[in-house]
Amino acid sequence: MRKFCYTVLCVCSLFLYGCEVEFDFKDLDDEPLFLMDGNLRVDSFSPGTGNFQMYLYAVPSAAGDREFSEEARCTLKVYRNSELIDIKDQITIESFYGLIADNYTMESGDEIVITAESDGFPMASARTVVPQSPPVPDVSCSMSGENLNVVFSFEDNGATDDAYAFRFMTTASDGQPWDNETGFSIDLPFGDTSESFLSDMGPFDIIWQDGVRYYGILDDSFNGRRKELDLIFPVISIDGGIPTYFRIEVHRISRERLRYEIACHDKGSNMLGFIGLAPVTFAYTNVSGGSGCLSSANVSYTDWIQIEGGE
Repeated sequence: MRKFCYTVLCVCSLFLYGCEVEFDFKDLDDEPLFLMDGNLRVDSFSPGTGNFQMYLYAVPSAAGDREFSEEARCTLKVYRNSELIDIKDQITIESFYGLIADNYTMESGDEIVITAESDGFPMASARTVVPQSPPVPDVSCSMSGENLNVVFSFEDNGATDDAYAFRFMTTASDGQPWDNETGFSIDLPFGDTSESFLSDMGPFDIIWQDGVRYYGILDDSFNGRRKELDLIFPVISIDGGIPTYFRIEVHRISRERLRYEIACHDKGSNMLGFIGLAPVTFAYTNVSGGSGCLSSANVSYTDWIQIEGGE
């Protein structure tokens, strides 16, 4: 048996050696790049205002200097419909690897362009158009044993290529919660698990984390038609016998965001690609002169629904 295992190991080693992929790293660009990962959010609770949040990273080139000067600065410019509306010019590259946040006057249909500039860097720029308001789903929910069963449906716009993202929320209240009550996120029992590197996306195209978990779906398979989703959530435990409520946060979001998150997930999951046993997975970006993604979303909410049997 030991001899057989040794033979199998040798064969596998030869197979892996035969599949080894060589890359030519000559003539690499020695210019560093900016990685921009940002989203603009127009919310039904604050109409006319866009909340902007973006991570900006200075990424050194493998062929260039690995450290940045303490004096190096980045200038970030924000344009709305070709009009310059903001300049942030004191971003320290040497130590900066965090979040930029602000609020701007904004509405559906506005074109937003973000640029990042610094000496020694190519200018990075990205564009997004704020989507129209999302459809409000029809929702029903009930307890099924110890689980919460939620069925919701919405009508897609056949004239546009749409993408959607959902956040599922719950709260406990003695009376009907206020419309602007944020509640707590409740997650579905699938996605990435510690038991397997394979992911179960359920009926969604991608699941990602951005403070909370979002469930994204493209309209490729239901363009112009009604889409229905039937979901089962784990038990909701609320102490004190207070009534439990449920709602859905609905995003009509740039398709670029889903494409980017799908590409990041595929790249992170493609372990065989690193040893030549699968095609290499390339990153998606809509940033010119850099990397990352700029997206926008228009957000609305369903009404709070009291869960039958959730007291």
